[in-house]
Amino acid sequence: MSQTLSMAPERKFGAPLFALLLLVAGALFLQAQVGARQVLLLLLGAALGLTLYHAAFGFTSAWRVFIRDRRGAGLRAQMVMLALAVLLFFPALGAGSLFGQPVVGLVAPAGVSVIFGAFIFGIGMQLGGGCASGTLFTVGGGNARMLVTLGFFICGSLLATHHVDWWFALPSLPPISIVQSFGVGPALGLSLSLFALIAVLTLTLEKRRHGNLEAPVASAHQGWRRLLRGPWPLVWGAVALALLNFATLALAGRPWGITSAFALWGAKVANGLGVDVGSWVF
Repeated sequence: MSQTLSMAPERKFGAPLFALLLLVAGALFLQAQVGARQVLLLLLGAALGLTLYHAAFGFTSAWRVFIRDRRGAGLRAQMVMLALAVLLFFPALGAGSLFGQPVVGLVAPAGVSVIFGAFIFGIGMQLGGGCASGTLFTVGGGNARMLVTLGFFICGSLLATHHVDWWFALPSLPPISIVQSFGVGPALGLSLSLFALIAVLTLTLEKRRHGNLEAPVASAHQGWRRLLRGPWPLVWGAVALALLNFATLALAGRPWGITSAFALWGAKVANGLGVDVGSWVF
């Protein structure tokens, strides 16, 4: 006869304390070397990482789950995030400035390179188990297996910058900004209508497949304790990501981006090993 004892999990504060010390050290270094704006961007980056981790917020994974399992909670959360983001971003992008800071959107041409790159990225995401943000927050959460994905993500990004001029020379459409082309009001209407259509489609197809919607993630914590310890409802993550992205726009003059950092890290390592990355077109 065996007896199972119920014990509360031991709380370990070593990792959060170490992360906090790293954050403080990074902030002090940036304050001395660059300035307060870069310190605030570092803190925003930490807040974005915390949001992604606590909400387990996926981007490409949400589309995979919907296509494979017809569960659309992740996609609906993305639509909430995008709806709030365009309501905040489009007026600022239309005006060209935010709180006196010039701002621009990340507008790039779609063409052969994008189609091919998106296909390769999809394969890599499936093999590696995560997209850019997913790779980072799972590594930050202690998943050592994702370090392999991160390492090859960095190598692939660096390799792409070596011959990026060839890719950019392939046929493509001109860059299109719906804010500049249609104006703020019509661009908002078009975007919000598209997001609503996708949300309704996920609701319809999920109910058709399963008969009901997937239950939200539960937590043993409530209120502030849940905010600090998680897990968060997806909508919390959606709202937080939109607001933090808007803060990034105000501070950096451009929206939040992730994958360019991988190429930068790879370039710094390669440069340290003697590779003349400064001569590359990128």
